[in-house]
Amino acid sequence: MRTLLTGGSVVAKGRPELRDGGDVLVDGTDIAALGPAGTLAAEPVDKIVDTTGGIVVPGLVNTHQHDWYLYGKGLGGDMLLEQWITDCLFPLKAQLDTEDLRVASELAALDMLRGGTTSSVNHLVTETTPEQDKAILGPVADIGVRQFFAKVIRPADHAKHYDGAREAFETWDGAAGGRIRVGFVLEATAHWVAMGTCSEEMVLGGHALAVEKDTFVTSHIAGGTMSRENGYLRFVLETGRTDPQFLHRLGVLDHRWILAHTINPRDNDLDLIAAADATVAHTPSSESARGGGITPVKRMLDNGIRVSIGTDGPMVDLTNDMVEQLKWTRLLQNQLHHTPSSIDLDKLITMGTEDGARAVGVADRIGTLEVGKAADIAVFDLTTLHAGPTVHRPLSTFVHAARGTDARHVMVDGELLLEDGRFTRATDLHVAELMREAGERGRALARRAGLPQLVSTDRPL
Repeated sequence: MRTLLTGGSVVAKGRPELRDGGDVLVDGTDIAALGPAGTLAAEPVDKIVDTTGGIVVPGLVNTHQHDWYLYGKGLGGDMLLEQWITDCLFPLKAQLDTEDLRVASELAALDMLRGGTTSSVNHLVTETTPEQDKAILGPVADIGVRQFFAKVIRPADHAKHYDGAREAFETWDGAAGGRIRVGFVLEATAHWVAMGTCSEEMVLGGHALAVEKDTFVTSHIAGGTMSRENGYLRFVLETGRTDPQFLHRLGVLDHRWILAHTINPRDNDLDLIAAADATVAHTPSSESARGGGITPVKRMLDNGIRVSIGTDGPMVDLTNDMVEQLKWTRLLQNQLHHTPSSIDLDKLITMGTEDGARAVGVADRIGTLEVGKAADIAVFDLTTLHAGPTVHRPLSTFVHAARGTDARHVMVDGELLLEDGRFTRATDLHVAELMREAGERGRALARRAGLPQLVSTDRPL
């Protein structure tokens, strides 16, 4: 299948001239050619997609996401992180069943696809069985998006030689034509250590497994409030080390780590992260929603740290919209540094695409629009009432005025999974039924978790 996308402003690596209008030729799964608008018109193609009035960017890469969090959307909105974890997150995750995970996985994948996100890191916070892994990843394969499935490792797994993690990797890594990849969750932040979900042996052994399998590792790091009573500062003072220092002293901090949040770096943390070539996954609206503070992203970038973008999940900030995260990232850094240009717009797009691809080790295939790379492409409409008229700088308009739902066409491996704003592998009726079922499951899950005080008594929609 040969497809020509023509007419829109194309954000292609090393090709600034395409911003004024460009063509992208897709042959099979890959990008075959790039050129100014109209220059590839003579190429034989099976399909022409008119992108006039839109901006064509690499598919967005979400490096920190919890798919099942959609069941907790709207719960615990007034809680600081520490209370939210103990009073909302933990009770809910303890009651999840296999069908809950299946429905959430499908709906989250569709939601992100609808917003131009073609790849995501699904950071699990609960142990899963092989049956549950299948329930999560089966819908992902069917929908056609990419997922970097982060399998939880716990201290008890050390004695079992990490059999569950090995099985998940051997079963699923490379599945769905390579669109599914498997990494590991090693929760190393002080909060999780205090809850018994981490040990030095677990971190050492889990990291060794990641090295053996040549895959990524992800962890929540240096987040939460800086409270002496029950926040991150309490654990720093008690242990005499920060989260990045903990990993560094164990000798495991390297390029494999995706350090989620990292809101509160201290002492020499930024130097350690930069020297290790680790990635910080920044989730700005999530951190704002929990009152956790503003991550010093500009300082990280100035320090040579790779910073990618994530959404965290709707139980935290009620959104999976990566375009929203791009805007939040820039505006919060503008506010923090008292400048309207804290992060260059091109760098911001790189953070939401190529830097995410580098974090999970696949920048050779995705993350940029270049000849020979996989055709993971998102086309956003800039002619909407809220975004238009776009008469000056399309990239600025995209970051500051567009929304995820402005995605007009989304392609993964050369296949249009969203065309003219409609899913090609899912019907409207199926999506509506899935939404209804998810609503019922979310209410039932809250009841099982004993959270009636957090659930609205209003009649559900």
